[in-house]
Amino acid sequence: MSDETGAQPPLDPAFEKIRRKMVRLLALSIAVLFVGLIAVLSAVVYRSAGPATASLAEGGGPISLPVGARVVETSLSGETILLRVAIGDSEEILLVDRPSRRILSRYPLVFDGSEKNSSAQ
Repeated sequence: MSDETGAQPPLDPAFEKIRRKMVRLLALSIAVLFVGLIAVLSAVVYRSAGPATASLAEGGGPISLPVGARVVETSLSGETILLRVAIGDSEEILLVDRPSRRILSRYPLVFDGSEKNSSAQ
C-alpha cells in the first residue's frame, strides 16, 4: 500500500530483520556457488592440460617378437602389456614391461586335442 508520493510505509521491525537475514543467506549462497564453479572449472582445465596424455606416448616403440609371431590378443595394465602370441601351431602369453619394452615373462599355452578343436570353432 503506497501513498500518493509512491513511497511505501516502513516494514514491521520483525519482518525487516527476517528480510535482512534472507538477503545475507542469498549472498552467501551465491558466493558458495561461485566458489564451487571456479573449483570445477579449474579441475577441468587441470585434467585437460595435465601430463596424462604425454605419459601414454612416452613408452611407445617397437617390441621385439619371435620371427613369424602373430599377436592374437593384447591387454594393458599400468606399466605392463600382456600379449597372446601365436607362433605357428603354438601360442604363448608374453608379459612385457611398457617403458623398457622388455619381455618379462613367457607362458607357453599347451592345448590337448579336444580343447584346440573346440576353441577353433
